[in-house]
Amino acid sequence: MTAASQDLRDLRARIPSDHGLTVFDAETQDTSYGTLVVDDVPLIFDTHRKDAKYVATAEILTEILKPLRISRARVRDFERAAAHRGLLAIPYTSCFFKGNLHVYAYVGAVRGFDVAAVGGSVEDAEAALRARVEGLWGRIPREILRAQRDLLAGRHRARYDADLEVLRKRYREVAGRGR
Repeated sequence: MTAASQDLRDLRARIPSDHGLTVFDAETQDTSYGTLVVDDVPLIFDTHRKDAKYVATAEILTEILKPLRISRARVRDFERAAAHRGLLAIPYTSCFFKGNLHVYAYVGAVRGFDVAAVGGSVEDAEAALRARVEGLWGRIPREILRAQRDLLAGRHRARYDADLEVLRKRYREVAGRGR
Protein backbone atom coordinates (compact mmCIF):
# COMPACT_ATOMS: atom_id res chain seq x y z
CA MET A 1 0.00 0.00 0.00
CA THR A 2 1.37 3.44 -0.92
CA ALA A 3 1.54 6.35 1.50
CA ALA A 4 -0.86 8.31 -0.73
CA SER A 5 -3.52 5.58 -0.64
CA GLN A 6 -3.22 5.24 3.15
CA ASP A 7 -3.51 9.03 3.49
CA LEU A 8 -6.63 8.98 1.33
CA ARG A 9 -8.19 6.29 3.54
CA ASP A 10 -7.38 8.40 6.61
CA LEU A 11 -8.97 11.45 4.98
CA ARG A 12 -12.13 9.61 3.98
CA ALA A 13 -12.53 8.38 7.56
CA ARG A 14 -12.24 11.95 8.86
CA ILE A 15 -14.23 13.68 6.12
CA PRO A 16 -17.12 11.35 5.20
CA SER A 17 -19.31 12.04 2.16
CA ASP A 18 -22.83 10.82 1.56
CA HIS A 19 -25.79 12.01 -0.48
CA GLY A 20 -24.06 15.14 -1.76
CA LEU A 21 -22.82 16.27 1.66
CA THR A 22 -19.23 16.18 2.85
CA VAL A 23 -18.80 16.73 6.58
CA PHE A 24 -15.64 17.47 8.49
CA ASP A 25 -15.90 17.53 12.27
CA ALA A 26 -12.64 19.03 13.55
CA GLU A 27 -11.50 18.74 17.14
CA THR A 28 -9.90 22.16 16.81
CA GLN A 29 -9.80 24.89 14.17
CA ASP A 30 -7.06 27.04 15.65
CA THR A 31 -3.93 25.30 14.40
CA SER A 32 -3.05 27.44 11.37
CA TYR A 33 -4.35 29.54 8.53
CA GLY A 34 -2.53 31.08 5.59
CA THR A 35 -2.03 31.26 1.88
CA LEU A 36 -0.38 28.74 -0.39
CA VAL A 37 0.89 30.13 -3.71
CA VAL A 38 1.04 27.78 -6.69
CA ASP A 39 1.78 29.05 -10.21
CA ASP A 40 1.39 32.64 -8.92
CA VAL A 41 -2.14 31.87 -7.70
CA PRO A 42 -2.70 32.31 -3.95
CA LEU A 43 -4.98 29.76 -2.29
CA ILE A 44 -6.38 30.01 1.23
CA PHE A 45 -5.50 27.01 3.39
CA ASP A 46 -6.40 25.96 6.90
CA THR A 47 -5.31 23.05 9.09
CA HIS A 48 -7.37 21.25 11.72
CA ARG A 49 -6.79 18.40 14.16
CA LYS A 50 -9.05 15.38 13.95
CA ASP A 51 -8.54 12.06 15.77
CA ALA A 52 -4.80 12.63 16.46
CA LYS A 53 -4.18 13.50 12.80
CA TYR A 54 -4.10 16.87 11.06
CA VAL A 55 -6.08 17.73 7.95
CA ALA A 56 -4.95 20.64 5.77
CA THR A 57 -7.42 22.03 3.21
CA ALA A 58 -6.78 24.48 0.37
CA GLU A 59 -9.40 26.41 -1.58
CA ILE A 60 -8.51 25.67 -5.19
CA LEU A 61 -11.56 27.79 -6.00
CA THR A 62 -12.64 30.23 -3.29
CA GLU A 63 -16.41 30.32 -2.95
CA ILE A 64 -17.90 32.53 -5.66
CA LEU A 65 -21.37 34.08 -5.83
CA LYS A 66 -22.22 33.02 -9.38
CA PRO A 67 -21.94 29.24 -9.88
CA LEU A 68 -19.36 27.86 -12.27
CA ARG A 69 -20.61 25.60 -15.05
CA ILE A 70 -18.45 22.50 -15.28
CA SER A 71 -19.59 18.99 -16.09
CA ARG A 72 -19.81 16.38 -13.36
CA ALA A 73 -17.62 14.13 -15.51
CA ARG A 74 -14.80 16.74 -15.40
CA VAL A 75 -15.23 17.05 -11.64
CA ARG A 76 -15.12 13.25 -11.21
CA ASP A 77 -11.98 13.03 -13.38
CA PHE A 78 -10.31 15.61 -11.19
CA GLU A 79 -11.41 13.80 -8.03
CA ARG A 80 -9.75 10.61 -9.33
CA ALA A 81 -6.53 12.46 -10.22
CA ALA A 82 -6.48 14.02 -6.75
CA ALA A 83 -7.12 10.66 -5.06
CA HIS A 84 -4.20 9.14 -6.98
CA ARG A 85 -1.97 11.73 -5.26
CA GLY A 86 -3.48 11.24 -1.78
CA LEU A 87 -5.68 14.35 -1.88
CA LEU A 88 -9.40 14.42 -1.24
CA ALA A 89 -11.15 16.77 -3.68
CA ILE A 90 -14.26 18.50 -2.29
CA PRO A 91 -16.45 20.38 -4.80
CA TYR A 92 -19.33 22.33 -3.31
CA THR A 93 -22.30 24.51 -4.16
CA SER A 94 -22.40 25.83 -0.60
CA CYS A 95 -20.62 25.32 2.71
CA PHE A 96 -21.08 26.42 6.28
CA PHE A 97 -19.64 25.97 9.76
CA LYS A 98 -21.58 24.98 12.85
CA GLY A 99 -19.13 24.97 15.72
CA ASN A 100 -16.30 22.71 14.57
CA LEU A 101 -18.54 21.01 12.01
CA HIS A 102 -17.77 22.04 8.42
CA VAL A 103 -20.45 20.96 5.96
CA TYR A 104 -19.99 21.09 2.20
CA ALA A 105 -23.03 20.53 -0.06
CA TYR A 106 -22.60 19.60 -3.72
CA VAL A 107 -25.79 19.36 -5.72
CA GLY A 108 -25.19 21.34 -8.92
CA ALA A 109 -22.86 23.95 -10.38
CA VAL A 110 -19.61 24.52 -8.47
CA ARG A 111 -19.23 27.59 -6.23
CA GLY A 112 -16.08 26.40 -4.48
CA PHE A 113 -13.54 23.61 -4.60
CA ASP A 114 -11.28 22.46 -1.77
CA VAL A 115 -8.63 19.75 -1.63
CA ALA A 116 -7.48 18.11 1.61
CA ALA A 117 -4.32 16.32 2.75
CA VAL A 118 -3.57 14.53 6.01
CA GLY A 119 -0.47 14.35 8.21
CA GLY A 120 0.76 13.40 11.66
CA SER A 121 1.52 17.04 12.51
CA VAL A 122 0.55 20.49 11.25
CA GLU A 123 3.85 20.68 9.36
CA ASP A 124 3.38 17.23 7.79
CA ALA A 125 -0.18 17.96 6.68
CA GLU A 126 0.78 21.33 5.17
CA ALA A 127 3.90 19.93 3.46
CA ALA A 128 1.83 17.10 1.95
CA LEU A 129 -0.81 19.60 0.83
CA ARG A 130 1.76 21.86 -0.86
CA ALA A 131 3.64 19.04 -2.62
CA ARG A 132 0.51 17.25 -3.78
CA VAL A 133 -1.30 20.39 -4.98
CA GLU A 134 1.81 21.41 -6.93
CA GLY A 135 1.94 17.91 -8.46
CA LEU A 136 -1.75 18.04 -9.32
CA TRP A 137 -1.82 21.60 -10.68
CA GLY A 138 -1.77 20.60 -14.35
CA ARG A 139 -4.80 18.32 -13.85
CA ILE A 140 -7.06 20.99 -12.29
CA PRO A 141 -9.89 21.74 -14.75
CA ARG A 142 -9.14 25.00 -16.57
CA GLU A 143 -12.61 26.35 -15.71
CA ILE A 144 -11.76 26.17 -12.01
CA LEU A 145 -8.36 27.83 -12.41
CA ARG A 146 -9.84 30.51 -14.68
CA ALA A 147 -12.55 31.24 -12.12
CA GLN A 148 -9.94 31.62 -9.34
CA ARG A 149 -7.86 33.98 -11.52
CA ASP A 150 -11.03 35.91 -12.45
CA LEU A 151 -11.83 36.21 -8.76
CA LEU A 152 -8.42 37.75 -8.11
CA ALA A 153 -8.82 40.10 -11.09
CA GLY A 154 -12.26 41.28 -9.96
CA ARG A 155 -14.29 39.56 -12.70
CA HIS A 156 -15.97 37.23 -10.15
CA ARG A 157 -17.28 38.09 -6.70
CA ALA A 158 -16.47 36.03 -3.63
CA ARG A 159 -19.19 35.07 -1.19
CA TYR A 160 -17.09 36.46 1.66
CA ASP A 161 -15.22 39.71 1.03
CA ALA A 162 -12.73 38.94 3.82
CA ASP A 163 -11.57 35.81 1.95
CA LEU A 164 -11.13 37.78 -1.23
CA GLU A 165 -9.13 40.52 0.50
CA VAL A 166 -6.72 37.93 1.96
CA LEU A 167 -6.19 36.49 -1.52
CA ARG A 168 -5.83 39.84 -3.27
CA LYS A 169 -3.30 41.07 -0.73
CA ARG A 170 -1.17 37.96 -1.30
CA TYR A 171 -1.68 38.23 -5.09
CA ARG A 172 -0.33 41.81 -5.05
CA GLU A 173 2.70 40.64 -3.03
CA VAL A 174 3.43 37.90 -5.56
CA ALA A 175 2.94 40.27 -8.52
CA GLY A 176 5.13 42.89 -6.82
CA ARG A 177 8.08 40.49 -6.86
CA GLY A 178 7.95 40.49 -10.66
CA ARG A 179 6.70 36.92 -10.96
